[in-house]
Amino acid sequence: MLFWWNKKKEPETTQTEKVAAPQEFNTFGIQDVLHYIKREVGIDLFSKNSVIETKLRLFCERKEIYSFRKLFEALQHDKALRQDLIDLVTVNETYFYREEAQLELAVNFALAIPNVKILCAPCASGEEVYSLSMMLQERRREPREFSITGIDINSEAIEKAQKGLFSERSLHKLEQRLKDKFFTQIDRFYQAKREYFSSISFTKVNIFEHDFLALGKYDIIFSRNMLIYFDDDFRLKTIERFATLLKPEGKLFLGHADIIPDNPYFVKYTENRLSYYIKKS
Repeated sequence: MLFWWNKKKEPETTQTEKVAAPQEFNTFGIQDVLHYIKREVGIDLFSKNSVIETKLRLFCERKEIYSFRKLFEALQHDKALRQDLIDLVTVNETYFYREEAQLELAVNFALAIPNVKILCAPCASGEEVYSLSMMLQERRREPREFSITGIDINSEAIEKAQKGLFSERSLHKLEQRLKDKFFTQIDRFYQAKREYFSSISFTKVNIFEHDFLALGKYDIIFSRNMLIYFDDDFRLKTIERFATLLKPEGKLFLGHADIIPDNPYFVKYTENRLSYYIKKS
């Protein structure tokens, strides 16, 4: 039995009652956040301060963090927040057979190496890795005769690469024959056929952490359009780590806009106006 007189009377609200104002965002501490990003992933965003401030502010508000200082403090212990921030600042768009002539040059080198091992760092959402695999198979290399590893610090990109589901835009450079051979069309998307891509793999790795050096040795490394975001110190550090993973006389392919400082690890070569680097013996 219910006794109405024992129930607590709910406080009445009136139209004159004020609603709490949203918390005002405090921009103090953005320099600490930018230094953190540079230290963790090497990307220098100081020259894009005004653009990145807006992007970071929206990120904070979605996380119910109301100052850059609080964001910086939370990053010291919150691994999930750290990964979300990394995903935010490392978004990269690519497509199949991008800069095809450079890919073909690398494939020519790869065909001369038994059981060739290739690393794509960063791999973004995987188009470069799939492209190299397709090109090798088109040149009559079986998947068991090569391996290609794609790494990226962006967890969302790695997840997409592993799924192997791509938009029409990503495949816009491919002939219809290649689409039909290597993919199954699902509405406006294309699913990579697993039987053709058994020799590729993807994993989330930060090139500045120990896990990178534990990946093993490679004959060819692709790292296109990453160094443009680094200063000379981080470029040199990156080049040194690539040299550690490359086998003697291994080849390094960079993006056309990538610049590397003078270093004791590589010699630059040019072939048909395409540049690449060979590790010094």
